[in-house]
Amino acid sequence: MNVISKTIALLVFITSCLNEHTIGQPIPFNKKYADSILVFLSRLPDDSVKVNHLATLSKMFFSQNGDTTIAFAVEGAALAKKISYTTGLISCLQQQAFYYGITADWPKATVAINELSRLLEKFDKAGLIFVYNMKWLVSVTKADTLEALKWALMSIKHPDFQKLEEMGTWASYMQLARTYETLNQLDSAEFYSAYLKVFIPKYGELIPDLKYVSLEVLGDIAIKRKDYETALTNYRLGKSNSGLARTYHQLKQSDSAIHYALLIIENTNKFQAPGYILEAAQILEREFAVKDPVTALKYLRLTMEVKDKLYNVEKLKQMEVVTLNQQQLEFDRQAAETAERNRLFRTIFFLVLAFLSLFLFVLWRSYNAKQIANKKLEKSFSDLKATQAQLIQSEKMASLGELTAGVAHEIQNPLNFVNNFSDVNQELILELKDEIVRGNMQEVEKIADTIRENEGKINHHGKRADAIVKNMLQHSRSGNGQLEPTDINALCDEYLRLSYHGLRATDKSFNATMETDYGLTTGKVKIIPQDIGRVLLNLFNNAFYAVSDKKKRAESDYNPTVSISTRRVNDKVHITVRDNGAGIPGNVKEKIFQPFFTTKPTGQGTGLGLSLSYDIITKGHNGRLMVESEEGKGAIFVIQLPTE
Repeated sequence: MNVISKTIALLVFITSCLNEHTIGQPIPFNKKYADSILVFLSRLPDDSVKVNHLATLSKMFFSQNGDTTIAFAVEGAALAKKISYTTGLISCLQQQAFYYGITADWPKATVAINELSRLLEKFDKAGLIFVYNMKWLVSVTKADTLEALKWALMSIKHPDFQKLEEMGTWASYMQLARTYETLNQLDSAEFYSAYLKVFIPKYGELIPDLKYVSLEVLGDIAIKRKDYETALTNYRLGKSNSGLARTYHQLKQSDSAIHYALLIIENTNKFQAPGYILEAAQILEREFAVKDPVTALKYLRLTMEVKDKLYNVEKLKQMEVVTLNQQQLEFDRQAAETAERNRLFRTIFFLVLAFLSLFLFVLWRSYNAKQIANKKLEKSFSDLKATQAQLIQSEKMASLGELTAGVAHEIQNPLNFVNNFSDVNQELILELKDEIVRGNMQEVEKIADTIRENEGKINHHGKRADAIVKNMLQHSRSGNGQLEPTDINALCDEYLRLSYHGLRATDKSFNATMETDYGLTTGKVKIIPQDIGRVLLNLFNNAFYAVSDKKKRAESDYNPTVSISTRRVNDKVHITVRDNGAGIPGNVKEKIFQPFFTTKPTGQGTGLGLSLSYDIITKGHNGRLMVESEEGKGAIFVIQLPTE
C-alpha cells in the first residue's frame, strides 16, 4: 500500500493531540462567525487582532476549501511579519506547513517548516515536536522512509516530549509504528503499537479519530503478519474502507474488495486524502482488468491522475530548488542584518571593555592595601580551625567520660557476683572437708557440684567484666580503626546499657524504660566498632537527656522511654533509636547535623556530637543518618549501614 494514503488521516489528527499554542490545528467550520468576519475583515486595522482572525479563518476553512485556507494563512503570515507579531506568524506558518504537508506539496511545506523552525528554536522549543512531525510527513511524501524514521525518533527524544499530556504523545508513537511497519520491521512496529492499544480504550470514545487511525495501524501490522482475521477485525472497528478493500483484494474476494474501494472513491475528500483515492483506484483497476476492461481503464486514468499529483518528483524537485533559493536569499539578507548588529555590539563591547580595564586598574591599586588584612584573616582562620580541633577533641573526651561512668556502674554487677560466689565457695570448701572427715561421700558430691556451678558463674561474670573493659578501651582508641564483622545487636545492647548507667551515675533519681527489638536476621556487619559505638552512645545520651529533661516538666504519669530496634532490609541494616521526649522543633531540624549547633542550654553541649556522628556514618561507612521528629512527641534517629 502507498504509505502516503496511510499518513494523511494521521497528520489531520496530530494537530488535536498537541498543545494548541504550538499547533495550527483545523477547527470546526462556523458559518456565522465566518460570514460576520469576512464582511469587515478588509476594514480591520493591520494589527495582531486581524492576524488572529486570519489564522482562525485559515483553520476553519480547512475542511471547506483548500485554496481559501492557504490564502488566509499566507495573508496572515505576511501581516504578522509586517507588524512583528511573532505568535501570529508562528500560527500562520504552522497552518501553511500543515496544509502543504497533507496535500503532498512538499517543497512549499519544506519552506514553511524551515522558517517555522527558526522561530520556534528561539521562542517556543516545545513547538519543534510539531515541526518534527511535519518533517516526518514531508519525508514520507518524498518516499524517504529512513529520513522519516529519523524525524519520528527525534520527536520522542525532544526534552519537552515527556512533559506532554499522555494523549499528546500519541502522534509520535503512531508515526514510529507506521514507519517501522513500512520498513517491514514488524517487531519494532508492534513495540510502539502497544502504546496505541493503551490509548484506544482510554481515549477512543472521546476522540474517534484517534481510535480509527490507531486501529488502522494495528490492522496494517496484522496484514503484514498474514493475520487476515485480526486485520479485518481492526479495519472494521476502525471504519477503514481502505484497509478492508486491501485485505479482501489480497484474499481474492473480488466483490468485497470492489465494494469498499468504491466507497473510498465516492466518500473520500480528494483535497485531504489523495493517497487513499490512489490506492482505491489501483485496486479497482486490477479487479476490473479481466471482467470489465472499460471500467478498468477508467480507474487506470484516475490512478495516473493522482500519481501525477503525488509523484511528479522531477517537477517538485525543480520547484523546491527555486523556492529554497529564494528562501536562502532571505536568510542571507537576515544574516547581513545580524552581522551589522554584531558590529555595533562589538563596538559597544570594546567601549565597555575599556571602562572595565580602568575600573580593574583601580581595583588592583586597592588590592595591595588589602594584602595585610588578608594575612591577618588567614591567621585568624588558622586559629579558628585549631580551636575547632580542640573542641572536637573535647567532645570525644566528654563522650569517653560519659562512657567511663557507665562502665564503672555496669562493671560493678559482675564484680559483685564474682565476690559473692567466691565467698560462698570458701564456706562450701570448709563444709566439704568436714564431710570428707565424716566419710559422707554423698554429701561431698553435692557440695562439689555446687562449687563447680559457682565457679562457672564466677567465670561467666568475669568474662562479662572483661568484655566491658575491652569495649571501653576500644571506644577510647583515637587511631583509624579497621572494618571488622560485628554483631550489631550485641553492640547496640552494650552501649544502650552503658549510656543509661552513665546517666544514672550522675543523677541517681533518674529512671527510664528501655525497650529493645533486635531483628533475628540482623547478624554481623563490617564496621569500625569503636566509631559506631561513639555514634550509638551519642544518640542514646541525647535520647536519655531528652526524656530526663521532659520528665522534669511533664505530668506525673509521664513514663520516659528510650527504645532501639534493628532490622536487615535487602542489602542494608537499619538501626532505629526512638525517644518520647520533647522532640526537635521544626525550624531547627534542618540544622541538627551542623557543627556547633545544639538545642541544649549553654554549657551543656558542644554541638559536635551529632555532627561527628553524621561524618562517621556517611563518610566513614558510606551509610545514612536520618532524623524524624514531631514536636512534643519525641524524636527518631535512623542509622542505615550497607551490609557489603
